[in-house]
Amino acid sequence: MRVGFIGLGTMGSAMAANLAKAGFSLVVWNRTAAKMEPLVRLGAKASKGPAHVAAETDVIITMVSRPQDVEAVVSGPDGVVEGIKAGSVLIDMSTVSPATSRKLAGAVTTKQAEFLDAPVVGSKGPATQGALVILVGGLPQTVERCRPILLAMGKTIVHAGNVGSGSALKLVTNLMLAHLMAGFAEAVLLAKACGLDPKRFLEVLEASTFPSPWYHTKGAGMLKGDFSPHFALKHMRKDLELMTALGHDLSTRLPITGAIRRLFAQTEDAGHGELDYSAIFPHLAGERPSPLSR
Repeated sequence: MRVGFIGLGTMGSAMAANLAKAGFSLVVWNRTAAKMEPLVRLGAKASKGPAHVAAETDVIITMVSRPQDVEAVVSGPDGVVEGIKAGSVLIDMSTVSPATSRKLAGAVTTKQAEFLDAPVVGSKGPATQGALVILVGGLPQTVERCRPILLAMGKTIVHAGNVGSGSALKLVTNLMLAHLMAGFAEAVLLAKACGLDPKRFLEVLEASTFPSPWYHTKGAGMLKGDFSPHFALKHMRKDLELMTALGHDLSTRLPITGAIRRLFAQTEDAGHGELDYSAIFPHLAGERPSPLSR
């Protein structure tokens, strides 16, 4: 299958590179043309735009930051819908709302094409290593058809259900991740206020009934003052806005998530949106994190 990849940011560029290394015939496009050059060196073809990508490939992957961006890339002028062929598949791997996923599916269905929403769990490291967890919504036969492509980018594929289910599961997962970060940041802040060495806190967590590699990797970076972006804070804030809106639409109360959403909004508004989402920690402490890894 010929694969198209649209959106070569921190995650997308690593994911597309793994497809190229796996031997797929790859066509790429990004608004910033320079980001296509590393993929071209790996054998990919640079395209003129989303419609051209769709016209030249059998499976088109979109990986962009915001719901309005993916809608523009898919349904806007020179979008995927203009070029997609009957029988092709659009896989949107962006983090969007279930409603947006269903809207995108409807758009490509008018061209007799198929759709999967397949957002990922994992940041820069797992994306580079091809070790992402991919959460998929769509028809089982479409998932199976695209499984070799997905396995080139991730180690685990979870078929969540119909179209929109992958996006819903991603928001649920990121909700827990945001809570984990907020709770961990406050716990470390309190430990330091008590005069404790936060490393002892990490020791306790690793020896507890709920150890996690997350504490070791993310926690160690936070204690070193390293807030270089693996998952940018602005993206987590966007996801929290999507979670809150989804809860409202489903009449589901999410009061703690609402408080955490405000914390992330305050941190981004303070100028830290491009840093890692762990930058809420120095913001809570009243410190200004460095924009660079220390």
